[in-house]
Amino acid sequence: MHILLVNDDGPPCRRLSPYVQPLVTALQEAGHLVSVAIPAASRSWIGKAHIIEAPLKATYVLPAAFRNDGTWDETYTATELEDRTPEPEWVVIQNGTPASCVQLGLFNLFTDRPPIDLVISGPNHGRNASTIYNLSSGTVGGALEAATCGKRGIAVSFGSKDEQPMDIILAAARLAVRIIHHLVENWDERVELYNLNIPMRLDVETRPVLYTRTLPYYWSRGYLYAEVNGGKAPPVLANGTHEPESLNGEPLTNGKTLTNGASTNGVKKSGFKERDFKWSAELTDMKKALQASEEGTDAHTVLNGSTSVTPLCANFWYVPGLEGPLHLS
Repeated sequence: MHILLVNDDGPPCRRLSPYVQPLVTALQEAGHLVSVAIPAASRSWIGKAHIIEAPLKATYVLPAAFRNDGTWDETYTATELEDRTPEPEWVVIQNGTPASCVQLGLFNLFTDRPPIDLVISGPNHGRNASTIYNLSSGTVGGALEAATCGKRGIAVSFGSKDEQPMDIILAAARLAVRIIHHLVENWDERVELYNLNIPMRLDVETRPVLYTRTLPYYWSRGYLYAEVNGGKAPPVLANGTHEPESLNGEPLTNGKTLTNGASTNGVKKSGFKERDFKWSAELTDMKKALQASEEGTDAHTVLNGSTSVTPLCANFWYVPGLEGPLHLS
């Protein structure tokens, strides 16, 4: 098969995107042609978004050029590596999202290669189980974008954000390839995308693989954002602008550009009341709910050491029985 692989964690990186290279290698060793299109930076929690005001720049990078921190050595060239075994094609997209990587990967970036048979989105650095995660996940969003482009999509998540030894990562990658083969060969035509969650454990290949349903979960209060500076405005800079000091708990790289591509330049102090918030996800209650989830759900399955495969449709389905005129009082 010719497989397009996208993700939401960005280029290979020990801290943020440790799983993508092993899965690409496992797919290639299984005999597949793999084309990779990934965002230049992490795009977690972005769903199926396209950042329409941000231009996209695609850079073709040889896999050997990637460093461990998500950057790459630009001195590597195709000419220097001509004598090596052909490697899968990797494209890094500035301002890219999983959805835009799918669009460009399917229709623009690999036109000199055979048609793409399957889109794999992931492997995500952590689980994507329950409605909250699935509707927010850039990984699931990439597979959803594939479905809306008429392609089969599989979202793959490796269920831990803790650093894992390589033997566990390789076991998860091997199992993912086996499951992908099975799903493709036995694809249920009612399914538009599958959401796959693999627990990170050394014996994962001997554990059950189960079809599951999505655990329903909803926010009961504001868990995702915290007000900064106690409601006070952030410091005003000499040029009359003020900027957030961090995003996702980390300093902005240059103090000017947010991870969603938006710029904070030119935000002038005004007389209007202003309040500042930052991403500060408090997921303790959610984790408790996932731990208490019912058997047969994606969350219960992966948290109990088995692999979860959730068949999904790429739509927000209407409620039957409410067709016809709306009678207003």
